[in-house]
Amino acid sequence: HRIARHLADYVLVWTGGGGDDLAKSPHMARIGNSVYPGLCPDDPTCAHFGFYSREPMMPTPSMEKSLLYVLSMHGIQKNVKLNEKLFTLAYQTKYGKMRIFKIENVSQKSRKWLADPANRNCDHPGSWYCPGNYPPALKKFIGSRKDFKQLEDFNTEKDEEARKYQEQYMKNMDKRRGAHGPSAEEATKKKAAAEKATHIKVGCFTSEKALGSDKEYGGGTTGASFSVAKMWAKQKGKKYLAIARVGTDGHSFAFDEEPQGKPIKEDKGCRLACLDTSDMTCGCADGACGDLKAAEGEPLRRWMVYEIL
Repeated sequence: HRIARHLADYVLVWTGGGGDDLAKSPHMARIGNSVYPGLCPDDPTCAHFGFYSREPMMPTPSMEKSLLYVLSMHGIQKNVKLNEKLFTLAYQTKYGKMRIFKIENVSQKSRKWLADPANRNCDHPGSWYCPGNYPPALKKFIGSRKDFKQLEDFNTEKDEEARKYQEQYMKNMDKRRGAHGPSAEEATKKKAAAEKATHIKVGCFTSEKALGSDKEYGGGTTGASFSVAKMWAKQKGKKYLAIARVGTDGHSFAFDEEPQGKPIKEDKGCRLACLDTSDMTCGCADGACGDLKAAEGEPLRRWMVYEIL
């Protein structure tokens, strides 16, 4: 906030799983560290900034303290606290994929300075191309940066510091993933093992009545993306999750009571892959079920039910 209040009125974050800002943030940290080395002392790869696990959500200490994590997980993870004297949620989309936070106590002095045309570097008088400068309040911080090109451009002649930075970067990356990285088969096996440890498939049901009477409805992305649905069910503190997908969204319930009756033999509707991973099945609803038959007196559904561990 000490920096943001001198630069903008709002902060936008892209969240909700998949390739969101949290997924990209370790790479952002590495880029930031190449310019501001104090971000990840003695480690150009910023290995300490990330997640022990995304399923369940287990951030490293540095990730947990970051502004991006707090803004992304505010209102989703119970232990995440946003200081509303500094940032307040101004807007979020229906399914929470995009969130905009208002920066409180914006520096009016910096705002006025940034709005002054005299503080822009126009390529010639009256030009539309006028890159701005950072306000004086950030002079000390901006002055501590290193030249990004010097550190990251492999075609640029390096000084000794930049050469050591690149050597350390490559050495640390090799330690993290092996010289050639894991094979696709190994990566798939690791992912499947991690997923299996966080849930158990109960089976496929045709009737909503089979789901617990204490069920809470989710819908939207939680009815199509397994990772988002599981995060939502855990947030609700529920033991079971039921999903019936329709394209990019669908239907979902979270509940504690054990499902009633026996699951059906899985058909093509039960086996419809989830939006975020082809390794998991998310059932189907309505037109996505094709020519399958509905349970008597109910909408056409194939509910895939999982127990969340």
